[in-house]
Amino acid sequence: MRPKSIAVLLVLLIVAGPTPSALGAKRQRYLHVVTYTFENRGDEPYILKEDDATIPLFFNNSWQTVRILNATHAVNPEEPDVDGNRLAVLDLPPEIPPHSSLTFSVAYEIESTDRPKPAIDPAEAGLPQDIPQKLLEEFCLETETFTLGDEEVQALARRLAAGETTVLGVVTRFLDWFIANVSYRTFEVPRYPNETLARGNGDCDDQAILLATMCRILGIPALLQVGCLFHEDLKGERDSWGGHLHIEQRGLGWHGWTSVYIPPWGWLPIDMTLVQSQDPLSRITEAPMYESFVVTCLNVSRQEYIGDSRLAREELMSSDLYITMSEKMAEGSSDAGWTTTTLYLALSIVIASAVVIPIILLRRRRS
Repeated sequence: MRPKSIAVLLVLLIVAGPTPSALGAKRQRYLHVVTYTFENRGDEPYILKEDDATIPLFFNNSWQTVRILNATHAVNPEEPDVDGNRLAVLDLPPEIPPHSSLTFSVAYEIESTDRPKPAIDPAEAGLPQDIPQKLLEEFCLETETFTLGDEEVQALARRLAAGETTVLGVVTRFLDWFIANVSYRTFEVPRYPNETLARGNGDCDDQAILLATMCRILGIPALLQVGCLFHEDLKGERDSWGGHLHIEQRGLGWHGWTSVYIPPWGWLPIDMTLVQSQDPLSRITEAPMYESFVVTCLNVSRQEYIGDSRLAREELMSSDLYITMSEKMAEGSSDAGWTTTTLYLALSIVIASAVVIPIILLRRRRS
């Protein structure tokens, strides 16, 4: 898989509800098993590309450790991609014969612990000039995903920020606007910022991308992050992309959020869909990314997340390849501390919308 390809491996089961409660600093252990079946229904061999064999390796840091426990085929790590994401290529056969299938799987062992939440006091908020120049150069760029040149998005960002001097103040104004004007809706592929703005709706990554774009327009470093949420009662299943992609999930789901650099606290996760409070600051202070049941997998900053996802959908739907992806939290995992209310609302959303992660295999179709 090309470095940019891995992002399409990941998007997204949205789980709605109030902030899940955590189990203090207890370390959680999850066994995440992913099984892929590629079925060639055509009369010609399907030649496997490097993209087809690429898998994510997640991040390793002070609060989460992820390793491959086992796999059906040899795992060959690659260099990190343009956004620093770790990935590997499985040693798969070169082709799938006509009217045949190939199944392969990977098991991850994940250990995760709670992260300390910073105490956010608006009286201590920093100014734009407190942002390091290096971060401005790296995370305020216009990219295929973060389209800074759109006039309507620019006008909105500048109007909302007018008269505000602190970075935190600007971001909370943005969040207040999102709460009042953007609703949750799922799509088979991610949306560009102007599309989310025009429609007034989007799922977690759509809203996160629009927020990050508005921040970048005003010189506030921001990016999209994607990760897994674990709980044994999370379940979802759906067909997407004209029936060429079938997704099954048990015990986990995928979620996206914005990471924004807000001085003096540094990089802060901001959740647009899991936090239910109408207080804009709560989207920062109550973001569940500090909890052990959230495991970060992917950063999206420079890569062509949206365009590659849409092209992958078109390519798969025009081919004779049919993909089934089955994910589960296997036996031996410990359970995270979600509240009963959170689970009830989360399960309701999952049952209603099934699994909204067709993007998970998008860039597997790119060479």
